[in-house]
Amino acid sequence: MTNPEMWEFGFELPTDDHRAAFEASIEAFVTGHAIFEIEGTPRWRLTGYAEGPPDKMAVEASVSAAAMAAGVSTPDISFAVVVQKDWVAEVEKTLTPIHVPPYYVFGSHISDTPPANSIAIQIDAGLAFGTGNHETTQGCLMALEAVVSDQPPKSPIDIGTGSGILAIAVAKRFNVDVMASDIDPIAIDVARENATINGVEDRIRFAVSDGLDSPEVMTSAPYDLILANIVANPLIALAPGISGIAAIGGHVILSGILLEQAESVTNAYRAGGLSLKDRIDLGNWSTLILTRPGS
Repeated sequence: MTNPEMWEFGFELPTDDHRAAFEASIEAFVTGHAIFEIEGTPRWRLTGYAEGPPDKMAVEASVSAAAMAAGVSTPDISFAVVVQKDWVAEVEKTLTPIHVPPYYVFGSHISDTPPANSIAIQIDAGLAFGTGNHETTQGCLMALEAVVSDQPPKSPIDIGTGSGILAIAVAKRFNVDVMASDIDPIAIDVARENATINGVEDRIRFAVSDGLDSPEVMTSAPYDLILANIVANPLIALAPGISGIAAIGGHVILSGILLEQAESVTNAYRAGGLSLKDRIDLGNWSTLILTRPGS
């Protein structure tokens, strides 16, 4: 017996306001789906995956009903057979090493010797966000070096660690124990594997945590360095909690923020008693460096 042909169908949403309704509208037709924000815009892309050709008319009717209930225009839906590829291998071909001194981030497919005196970090494309090639990760590495190169952190945490790249960077750079959390257990498994590859598995404590909702995260507070490379809306929602676990004189580095979202995120953290120290803009993305004033 051969495996059924995989199909995908997708459409764009003008914003994420009715995202849940549209996700529900395709649930009966898919074995899985993905949704992501289209970089530099307020739009989102929803893609469903089905075993065998989906019932196009039924899908279109369900999506149309969701649009009508939401009071928005019915989106155009594209249908296509999924081309079978080794996507990790395909992505890796496009990833070149990233050098944000002193950090040198590379994949296992790179055979070049890292620059002398660099902090070499091997991260491969995989099931968790963060290869070093995105402006948000690069901004975090730049911010990290800007705020703690002369005064190493004693109690750092990486919230939403993804591939573990930032936690690994801190552990290798400063030879310090790091707390790393993520809502996704798969991401934690990937990050733990990457920590082992980079020789810092004994330096990083991992926790599956929805935001700060983990005893492991909270019992280690306060933190003198907090890294959170997520996206703007979750960062705003986490503002009271992150502000509350920031040590006096400590730093908070936030990224995953579009340029036009930076002010809203900054204001949310100012309300928690943090001050904006600096801002790094790369492409369409901002990285914020905040601090809790005090002696």
